[in-house]
Amino acid sequence: MNNSKVSVRYAKALLETALEKRAEEQVRKDVALILDCLKSDGNFSLMLESPVIADSKKIEIFSAMFSSSFSPLTLDFFKILVKNKRENFLKIICMNYLTFYAKDKSIRQVTVTSATEQSDEVYSAVRQLVAKAFDNSAEVEMTKKIDSDIIGGLIIQIDDKVYDASIKTQLKKVKEKLK
Repeated sequence: MNNSKVSVRYAKALLETALEKRAEEQVRKDVALILDCLKSDGNFSLMLESPVIADSKKIEIFSAMFSSSFSPLTLDFFKILVKNKRENFLKIICMNYLTFYAKDKSIRQVTVTSATEQSDEVYSAVRQLVAKAFDNSAEVEMTKKIDSDIIGGLIIQIDDKVYDASIKTQLKKVKEKLK
């Protein structure tokens, strides 16, 4: 989570408003889509950050792109960001919203990194271990990553904690002991 005061305040305000209106799940979907667009389309990011493009034009473009599928709350929130000259914080606000949403709903963000694709049984076992570690009270949202540099084993990140059981790390530790 990025702790910029502006992004945290806006993300918390959006979540609180969404909770009041019982629209937090729809806003989560909207925010995730915005984040995907910001990450994948450089032109979208440039448009938002450009001081040359008028605020009204930014709102018009954003509405044209998303008005058919987005919650009115999300659209109004974007208008407020533009009005307050905070649209350059949109990516960080979206990331913070997703973090606060997960915390509010007791969702554990788990990233499993392996050298090769693992079987469904391995991912299922990790999911069960994480759920058990939190007394089965947490929902587990899992992201799978492949990184051949780790050679073998797994790296499991649960929220902000990392458990590194990769061959690469074990080899590093052996190398350090031999020095």
